[in-house]
Amino acid sequence: MLRISLGAIALVAASLLVAVPAGARPAPPTPTPSPSPPPPADPAMTKIARQQFLAWQIGSLDLKLYDARLLPALTDAKVADTSKHLAPLGALTDTVWIGPFAGPDFPSDARGFIYQMICSNGKVYEFLVVTGEGKIATMFFRDTLTTEDLTGPAPSPSHSPLLR
Repeated sequence: MLRISLGAIALVAASLLVAVPAGARPAPPTPTPSPSPPPPADPAMTKIARQQFLAWQIGSLDLKLYDARLLPALTDAKVADTSKHLAPLGALTDTVWIGPFAGPDFPSDARGFIYQMICSNGKVYEFLVVTGEGKIATMFFRDTLTTEDLTGPAPSPSHSPLLR
């Protein structure tokens, strides 16, 4: 049987009272800051994102729009495989700007953009990296978006598959 003396209880209670001065209120918890909204969408990049999504859906790319470092990955088989996965999503109905992303191995003048492509039969996230010269340095699609996509290091343009 556990026996606690009244003196031990009084000692614990007194030590708790000493920790908070009489009449003082405990400090309210620090509020969690709201995430800052992304910068506004760039209409020119949104147009490129839409055009390229549609091009990938039908499997017909204009390779002049892509950076030379990406061209070896743009094989006929890769384009056909990606198209096979994107085509069943159906007609593109909306494009939602999610925000920018960056990576340590981006070309120094490149910028990354994330969009959600909403289609009649589903949705997919499009990651697009464009060089300062306006060439697509990398592009890939994902079914889901994680917080690491927005806050962590970006996938390597030279190693990222076009469909994940």
